[in-house]
Amino acid sequence: MGDPRLIAFLCDACAYAAADQAGRSRLGYPQSLLSVRVACTGRVEPSAILQAFREGADGVLVAGCHPGSCRHVDGNLRAAARHALLVRVLEALGVSRERCRLEWIGASEAERFAEVVREMTERLRALGPLRLSPDGIARAEQALARPPEPAPAPRRRGARPRLAFYWNASCGGCEESILDLGEDALRLLADADVVLWPAALDAKRADVEALPDGSVDVAFLNGAIRLAEQEEWARLLRRKAGLVVALGACAQTGGIVGLGNLSTPAEILETAYRLAPSLESPDGPLPGDAARLCGREVRLSGLLPRAVPLAAVALVDYVVPGCPPAPAVLAAALRRLLAGDLPPRGAVLAPEGSLCQVCDRSASRPERIEIRAMKDLATTIPDPSTCFLAQGLLCMGPATRGGCEPGCIGANVPCRGCSGPQPGVSDPGAAMLSALASLWRGDEEGLRELAGAIPDPAGTLYRYGLAAAGIPGRAGDRP
Repeated sequence: MGDPRLIAFLCDACAYAAADQAGRSRLGYPQSLLSVRVACTGRVEPSAILQAFREGADGVLVAGCHPGSCRHVDGNLRAAARHALLVRVLEALGVSRERCRLEWIGASEAERFAEVVREMTERLRALGPLRLSPDGIARAEQALARPPEPAPAPRRRGARPRLAFYWNASCGGCEESILDLGEDALRLLADADVVLWPAALDAKRADVEALPDGSVDVAFLNGAIRLAEQEEWARLLRRKAGLVVALGACAQTGGIVGLGNLSTPAEILETAYRLAPSLESPDGPLPGDAARLCGREVRLSGLLPRAVPLAAVALVDYVVPGCPPAPAVLAAALRRLLAGDLPPRGAVLAPEGSLCQVCDRSASRPERIEIRAMKDLATTIPDPSTCFLAQGLLCMGPATRGGCEPGCIGANVPCRGCSGPQPGVSDPGAAMLSALASLWRGDEEGLRELAGAIPDPAGTLYRYGLAAAGIPGRAGDRP
């Protein structure tokens, strides 16, 4: 193989100057290096590093001033905090931490710069190319927010709207959220015809296939797409419906189901059906296998290579976020859709802005939060009137859309991120990683200890959004 593809983010004051000096001095190092000049390593967002891997980099080097000499005071320590947490996330995704390296290189250390590049290139050559699933990356990119388009044509006046509800890979909470609206749901649905709702009505696939294309006004689909059958249903309802709404976190970004992407389908099946089965059937069929049921042969739907959001397999017109959607948000979205008051296509039918902007605890948040120790929620009773982050408790509020009130915050539990990203943020996990690490204070060793205090960074920061993240699942170096 040729030289590995290495991307280097170099701070202008030190590492880039060292690289410039190395070039002028004709010091030898692999020319496959692609340098990106940045004002400070503290400005290198985790999402930029994930994007580099997604677009074909075999390794990423972040190099800047030695601690204590940063002209932006502590920008390099912020980079160190982010790096300590990011490499743990990458490892969970199957990407060796050796592929993401942080180094301190002074402006006069041209020889050291050349040495670091040579060492890292040799190590990447030994690891081999980073193999990310092209299909997984393509599906994740499809699921990212599209630019708003003009609203669809309104339904003809006087016609009773025809609705469909379908349940893919999820816990069913989104289905219950509709029923939990109580009398509001009855009023909203009183003037509609529900043609499909497996949770409440008996309807067969043949009945849906017989409907003319476009004859359903709105189809609400909740859950991630994990099985081949679910992908088929999503495409079928896309053909039959004028509007498709992704209902809930799993449909929007993959949700909890997306965490299955940290394992291979074979590992999931082995664990669920062989190592820890809910039924005693050690030699029974697995999804994808043929089986006999009621005297005839059927084939169980197989797992897709990874869980994906609804938008990865079918065009989504609108999103109602949440796990499950908050009653006020869901009711407002239903009223708007059934009235034909349609926003631009692609809109998220929920308030904009972060949860922190509307949190009742915002007044208690200090102007500059400094976290020197992380607390465990399982062994801590939070102060009900103080910002969770100011207490050293991980809260996803800075990277999460508001509108879920009272939600978890009202129950004195930190935000977990189920309402999805704010407008313009494609990877809320990376955004929260950056925000959290920027609040940590300490020397390099202390920052590594803070990163180590997050027991499951991938499962915590990407609890609801892994399937639509910059790297949407396991790949790379992990066997």
